[in-house]
Order: sequence, then C-alpha cells, then structure tokens
Amino acid sequence: MNRLILSVMLLLCVSIAGNVPMRAQNVFEHTVSFDRTVHDFGDIMLSDGPQTCVFKMKNVSDRPVVIHRVVTSCGCTEPAWTEAPVRPGETGEIKVVFSNDQGPYPFSKSVTVYVSGLSKPVVLKLRGVVHDRKKGLSELFPIAAGPLGFREASVSLGQIEQGLARSIEVEVANTSGRDVGVRFTDMTPGLTVSMSGTVIPAKSKVRITCMIDTRLTDGEKWGKTPFTFSAVVDGRRYEKVLTVEALIKENFTSLTENQKRAGALPQFETSSLELGVVEEGSVLSGEFTVKNIGKADFRIYKADASESGVSVEIPSPVPFGEKGTLRVKADTRGQSGEVLNILTLITNSPTRPIINLFLIYTVK
Repeated sequence: MNRLILSVMLLLCVSIAGNVPMRAQNVFEHTVSFDRTVHDFGDIMLSDGPQTCVFKMKNVSDRPVVIHRVVTSCGCTEPAWTEAPVRPGETGEIKVVFSNDQGPYPFSKSVTVYVSGLSKPVVLKLRGVVHDRKKGLSELFPIAAGPLGFREASVSLGQIEQGLARSIEVEVANTSGRDVGVRFTDMTPGLTVSMSGTVIPAKSKVRITCMIDTRLTDGEKWGKTPFTFSAVVDGRRYEKVLTVEALIKENFTSLTENQKRAGALPQFETSSLELGVVEEGSVLSGEFTVKNIGKADFRIYKADASESGVSVEIPSPVPFGEKGTLRVKADTRGQSGEVLNILTLITNSPTRPIINLFLIYTVK
C-alpha cells in the first residue's frame, strides 16, 4: 500500500480602514527580519527571459550575523548574497535569478537561507505563472467579487510561531472598464489587509498586503487557521473575498537548549492505523497511544485532519512517564478507494512541535 506522507522587520502597516500599531513582522529568533518571505512575480511571459528579485535581510540583534549559505530547490534559480558580516541595524540581501526557460507553467520555488545565530534556516519562496501568450485579466483572475478578481480563493502564509507576525502580498485585479474605490473590512481578528491608495484603476492590477499577527488572537488560534476579510467596492460589500491560511505553532525561540531538553517529549506507539476495507458510509474508530518520556507535561493544542468527516478527542496533558490516548473517528460517506487521512498535531514539545499521524483505509 502506498503511503503518502505530506509532508521581520518592524513596519508601519496602514490599513485602508484605519491605522494599526507597529508590529514585529517576519522576524526570526529575535535576530534577523526580512522585508518579505514570499516574492510573487505574478504573470510573466516566456519571452520575458530571466527574472530577478531581491530579499532584504536586516540584523535586529546586538551582534553581527553572517549569511553562511543559500540553497535553492531547483537549478532554474540562482542565488547571490551578502557575504560580509551584517552588523546590528544594517541590511544584507539575497538576490535570486529565475531562469524562466522551462516553458509555460505556474511555479513555486524555495530558497533556504542559513544565517549565523539561527537554530534553523529561513525558507523564502518565489512564485508566479509563466505564459506563452497574453491573457485577459478575467482569465488570470477568475475568482470574482464584482469588478475585483483574485487568482485563487485562498492563499497560504505557511507556518507562524505564536507571538510573531507574517505577511504575504496578493495581486488583485480590477477587471472592469472603470476605476473603483476599494476598502477592506470584516477581517478575522489577527488579520490586517492594506494597499497603497484607495482606488484601483480600470483594467489594472495592484498588490495588497495581508498580515497575520498571532498576538492579536489571544493565543487561542492553533494549527491550520483560516483568516478572511470582505471588500467594499464603490459602496457595495462582498463577503469573504479571500481566505488567508496559516499554520500556527508554539514558539520555543526563548528557550535555552537545556530548557528544550527539559520539555515534553512524546513517544507514540504507532504513527499509523490501518483500518482495512470498509463499506462507504461506515464510521471508523481508532486510537493512538502516546507516552511522555520528557520532563514536562505533554500537551496537544490542536489536531487537524487532511480529510473531512474526522473528529478527534485530544487527551488531557500527559505527565512525565504516563500515557494518554488520542481517539479518532472517520466518517467515510462520499469517499471511495484508498484513503490516507493525515492528522497534524500541534504540541508543546520543543523537539516535536508538529507531529503527523496517519489513518489508512479503503472504501468500497
């Protein structure tokens, strides 16, 4: 049976709806901040040739840092970076050239940056869509909210640690033949949406900035969390025009290595349950047993399932040396064939903050 394992700088963000306070954005381990972590080239033509972007990295610590190495996920991207030490308060850069020679396709590339003083690398993203012919705005931005068009109904910000903020730029198009006034409202607490100006000219594109600040969620949001907002266009309101999703996890950056080793450490008896062949519409049940071999109580904040119809009963905090049981139920209505349901656990374990468990079964 095949088993698929699914695998900051400080800025003043001005919302169209009003001012918001200054927040730490795209900061990593209180050491460096990036002006952004995702660069979207948008729509480019194959005939445009190589494309270049630059990520700015500021040293927000009290000691020099060095960019040791930059690794890209594909040979079609070539990095160059500041090799001299970056002193406190100063800025270095990572320049990446995308060759744009592989034909028309949507692309997403990773750029992994290793910086001194960080316990793990920073992952930056390049994305865009290469075309071999010109397309109209309505083709490029098919998700419509009146005259506004979006490329897709949802975007992902990736992982965010509690206490931090991350942002992403999203292109929005005015597909109509007239200028429109736009403002954003009804934002899920923790989300701020802003753009430069209040008018989008006819038949043009603008970039909006969507920032999620976990400090505004009172620590109540964990795991895969959707944030939405509405748009008011020339006085008419369009609800939930875009979903911005983030995976929120615990923040261990302030812990010393000794404190991390003194934290909770879960040991699951198995990482997967094979539930056999079942009839469509069956409700399946299963259990995962975990022993805490760490020194602090083990806690699961949230369990997200990759498929619908799954409910999870999370155990109470598990003390050192004791066991807990995570109970799951899966409703197979509407399913068929081999199903791999991935449970993503968000925990308080410094060494295992995210754990994947698997439910495997076949629906006939």
